[in-house]
Amino acid sequence: MADSFRVARRITREHAKTFYFASHVLPSAVRQDAYAVYACCRSIDDVVDRGRERAETVRPEVAGELLSRAFETGGDQPGEEWMPAFRDTVRRKKILRRWFEDLATGVAGDAGPVNLQTWEELDLYCYRVAGTVGLMMMRVFGSEDPAAEPRALDLGRGMQLTNILRDVAEDAKAGRIYLPARERDQYGIRAEDLFMGRTSGHWPEFMQFQVERAREQYRLAEPGIALLPAGGARMSVWLMRELYAGILDPIEASGYDVFQKRHSLSMGRKVVRGLGVWWKNRKR
Repeated sequence: MADSFRVARRITREHAKTFYFASHVLPSAVRQDAYAVYACCRSIDDVVDRGRERAETVRPEVAGELLSRAFETGGDQPGEEWMPAFRDTVRRKKILRRWFEDLATGVAGDAGPVNLQTWEELDLYCYRVAGTVGLMMMRVFGSEDPAAEPRALDLGRGMQLTNILRDVAEDAKAGRIYLPARERDQYGIRAEDLFMGRTSGHWPEFMQFQVERAREQYRLAEPGIALLPAGGARMSVWLMRELYAGILDPIEASGYDVFQKRHSLSMGRKVVRGLGVWWKNRKR
């Protein structure tokens, strides 16, 4: 079991650098559980990627066999050494299989061209690929409070919207536009220009609207963070909130130029924000 948790930790360290950075304020046992859950989420991504590389039609149930092994016993494949740790975690923390199935549906939708039409479609996508993870981590952190679940979804929505705004150019090159077409039309943003890596219409005003929407999700999430157990769990989620919300600042400062560079926080800025979180939460 110890070896299995170590494998999950390595996967998290390699593929989720911001989350791994924030996880260090967690108690050791909770940190291990978080890594085990992330290892499964990452493996769902990998299953979809392998199907895409083989030019297969990736269906929503693509991760079905993986999840059957993960939630049952035996039959682990090479590279799935994280599974014993995962099974132990989901059993103790009462994490629902349905959330992983919804995540797999969302990830599978990324395998082909994407051109979302409405906010409702984008909201559903955000739930599937990020809100589900928020619900999982609630349980990892020791909360089963139903009142906290909508706030976990708010935080996941804010984080995913931030990812989408940061990665507009990268996604467009891959044939994926997540920003809703009906909203783009209102601001004169043409899909063909995004695919060509350039702006059109009232791009700054459009992006300002999207950035404020993401920031509102972070604000809505804050009461839910207060419902988490005091200490490392609460501080870790505050830190994730601060690090992801912070990415919006350089996007805004650049005049919403997401085509020339991929905006992120430097390690120095992460440390500064981390110290701010510690200072605000030191007596909570």
